[in-house]
Amino acid sequence: MTRIHILPSIAAVLLVAAPALADSITLVGGNVLTGKIVSESDAAVVLDHAALGRISVARAQIASIEITPGTAAVAVPPAAETKAETKAETKPDTTPVAVLPAPAPPPPAKPDGKWRYSLSLGFTGSKNDTNSSKDLRTAFDARSETEQNRTTFGAEYYFKSTDGENTDNNLLVRGLEEFLFKDTNWEGFVQGTYQYDEFQDWEQRAGAYAGPGYRLFDSDTFKLRLRGGAGASYEFSSSTWTPELLFADELIWKLNDRSVLRQGLELYPDLENSGEYRFVARVDFEVALTAKNDLKATFGLRDEYDSYVESDGGTSNDVKIYGGIKLDF
Repeated sequence: MTRIHILPSIAAVLLVAAPALADSITLVGGNVLTGKIVSESDAAVVLDHAALGRISVARAQIASIEITPGTAAVAVPPAAETKAETKAETKPDTTPVAVLPAPAPPPPAKPDGKWRYSLSLGFTGSKNDTNSSKDLRTAFDARSETEQNRTTFGAEYYFKSTDGENTDNNLLVRGLEEFLFKDTNWEGFVQGTYQYDEFQDWEQRAGAYAGPGYRLFDSDTFKLRLRGGAGASYEFSSSTWTPELLFADELIWKLNDRSVLRQGLELYPDLENSGEYRFVARVDFEVALTAKNDLKATFGLRDEYDSYVESDGGTSNDVKIYGGIKLDF
């Protein structure tokens, strides 16, 4: 009889002492939760906490778990169980469970200022008994970005010959410096352009422009930037200055891990002659061919329009459709 009364007393002492031997859960952020682990699963760990009560901690939040020996609940001997205790065990557990929020995602990586380059190449040719043609497109891009500015340089060259005669010989170069303002989507820009075209009256043309810009969308998967400013272009052979406005947009849409759609437009209205303008529009689609995304297949279209050309008896639109490969390094 004495033994039956002693065993519950021992069990009560052990249960009172158990909180001193607490389990601990270290979270990803470094915080530590102490208490008694009551259950575990692949998704979460349930802990009885002295202040928070019963809480469920997602596995993704947990850096490590430490279980202290001796924290397991001490079972009361069957001889000491009462009917009331037996009924209590059959009741569903209604202890409230608090679910901790998921850890905040890490902040985006800051631009490191390193230069990154890409080289594109496309070539097509055909020949039969009466005709032959050759088409070449090559492009080079260099980019660097810091928290204060973004620098872009690009050069694009086209060459085409038909039956031994050159029908296209065109070089377009652009340099763009964008000044990024802290804690705002506004920015400023300075842009310079140079173009050589063997089959235009002006043959060589350079331009310089400046103004504000705005990042309308700026996420990892979708970027849209707008620019507006003013400047002038200069045609070398005729020594003609043309004051112009500049309205431009640049879109980069990451469709998935392997493919990207790029779109760009630069519109140059003439400030001296109302209704006269020119623009350069392009659309490019890239598909990665390697796991590192450093080698890509490219397909694109560039349309250059000049309202002055039509009055000279030529065509206002110069459309180029191309395909090839692109190497990022």
